[in-house]
Amino acid sequence: MQDLLDILNEGRAHVKVEMSAEDLKAFSEDLIRRAKDELGSMVEAAKKERMLTKTEVKELFGVCDATLWHWANKGILKPVKTGNKIMYPEYEVRKALGQRNINIQAP
Repeated sequence: MQDLLDILNEGRAHVKVEMSAEDLKAFSEDLIRRAKDELGSMVEAAKKERMLTKTEVKELFGVCDATLWHWANKGILKPVKTGNKIMYPEYEVRKALGQRNINIQAP
């Protein structure tokens, strides 16, 4: 099964593959398992990621609610809504800070 994945990863333009239904099923099950594993690790990482409140982000950047709203619309800083709260993943805040040398303190 790894041979088929190697062929696909090489990016050959036109490839015809002939396989049995059993092999196709095994290949699709392997792809689904890999996707689940990858998604599971991403979800676990997201659960561990520290979230900052809107107030914390405003203080870090020295901006108002309207600026955060504009940044969200422009894709500069993407908030996450949790119920009725607006939170910001720390990695998004760090990305937006860019070259600014602002230290994010843990509470």
